[in-house]
Amino acid sequence: MASGFSIGYLNFTAFLLLLSGIGMLRLDVKSYEKAKMEKERKTARFLGWFNIALGIVVYIGDWIYRNTV
Repeated sequence: MASGFSIGYLNFTAFLLLLSGIGMLRLDVKSYEKAKMEKERKTARFLGWFNIALGIVVYIGDWIYRNTV
């Protein structure tokens, strides 16, 4: 932009990844466990942790990029 000010969406993306990962771990995993759906519970747990890890990586990557430019 000409003014030097730009809105970054990576922080928002990282926040959504973290929020969705926590939501999956707290809501989906418990509901699948109650329903005795083992495959779905394992998949939801994996995807929840994957979203959290990806959110952390995106946030750290954005922080490193902003501090080196």
